[in-house]
Amino acid sequence: MSEQTRYRITGGLFLLAIAIIFVPMLFDGDGAASVELADVKSDYQPPAMEAFEATVPETDLAAQVQALREEVDAQGFHRRTGTRIGEPVLSLPDDETGVWAIQLGSFSDSGKATAFRDRLRADGHEAFTSMFKAGAGPIMHRVAVGPFLSEERAGSLAIDLEEQYGETPKLMAFGN
Repeated sequence: MSEQTRYRITGGLFLLAIAIIFVPMLFDGDGAASVELADVKSDYQPPAMEAFEATVPETDLAAQVQALREEVDAQGFHRRTGTRIGEPVLSLPDDETGVWAIQLGSFSDSGKATAFRDRLRADGHEAFTSMFKAGAGPIMHRVAVGPFLSEERAGSLAIDLEEQYGETPKLMAFGN
């Protein structure tokens, strides 16, 4: 008899022995306990639910959206400030100004504005750009440094920036 045949016969006998031992354990019925289920109440009623209209709160969201649409033009610029919505608002300072910024330039080319802003940032200044348009004029890109909580701090830095970059700085109110 060949060695391969002997291995097959031995393996088959081994599997038969395992089956003889374990198959009766599966079918004797002693291993599984029966489970009693409680009776389900047939008079169960789900809780009363409110109508959808009663659960939705009253809101003036539509009126707020309409008011915002009236304040913004088709290009996304605020009609009162001329600044694009979501960008820092720079305006002429008044007696109420509490936060300041230093405007160093205003460019019609966004690439030049971004390059100047990046140069200021590389030199360690908190620079930013802000898009604005005055009336029907072209879109301009302001480059500014700030914000500052002190007019004196903004003024002294404006002098330093003018010497360093050769641009005429302009103190502006930062915010509304």
